[in-house]
Amino acid sequence: MTTRKECFSVAGISKPFRILHISDVHFSSSTSHEKNQILITEILKTVDFCTQPDLNLIAVTGDLVSRTLGETSISDALDLLHKLRRIAPVAYSLGNHELDLSENLISEFLRKCRNLGVFVLNNSSVFIQDIMFTGLTLPREVYKNQNGSYHNLTPVTEKLILSCIGACVSKPCVLLAHSPMGFEAYAKWGANIILSGHVHGGIIRMPIINGILSPERKFFPKYTKGVYQSEFYKNCYMNVSAGIGKFRVNNPSEIICIDFMPVKV
Repeated sequence: MTTRKECFSVAGISKPFRILHISDVHFSSSTSHEKNQILITEILKTVDFCTQPDLNLIAVTGDLVSRTLGETSISDALDLLHKLRRIAPVAYSLGNHELDLSENLISEFLRKCRNLGVFVLNNSSVFIQDIMFTGLTLPREVYKNQNGSYHNLTPVTEKLILSCIGACVSKPCVLLAHSPMGFEAYAKWGANIILSGHVHGGIIRMPIINGILSPERKFFPKYTKGVYQSEFYKNCYMNVSAGIGKFRVNNPSEIICIDFMPVKV
């Protein structure tokens, strides 16, 4: 597992703010408890490496679980959140795999997350220091149609975002949005920084070409890994995590350490 470091100048904050960005762990029932515990240990070692100076927040941008989640996997996911919560505050937004769980199962899981003191940002926001953190839960149809196909998916637009979370009412705003495919809509909505995942770095990465495939079975997705600047809103940036779980080639799992620095006047 690798650590990537990024730094952004953010207007409106009074002092530095450090985030760890974790995405797409994908605990599932098909993975043994023992293997999940090894993964948790690996994640915690990487987190520990990034906690100096003080860590202000750990942001988890969806797919902590998998749609094949079983009771053991729920336990492992909660175990990781519990251990992360002892290190720093944790904000958790939902991905498409959470959306594929039964309503009762995801409700119970999120209730237990909240009981651990985790900020569950399910189309909701929390203020930490000078920053508003908003978690966007997009409809299932953004990721997959009701018939299970990946054709004619619902596009991510500002109108769709407004229907989910309303207007951006405070800045600076960091948006936790699982899919990076709506980047320009997120920027238009008003986010300053977007944290995303979902694409698993393109699954297979090649020199020059970069990521090959998206979860929607699309070749050469536009956003796969790293930092992107909006074409139309030049002060808006998106950090896309390659994630931790799932099959990958030439594409190591990663945790990102992000420093927000005040803009010097």
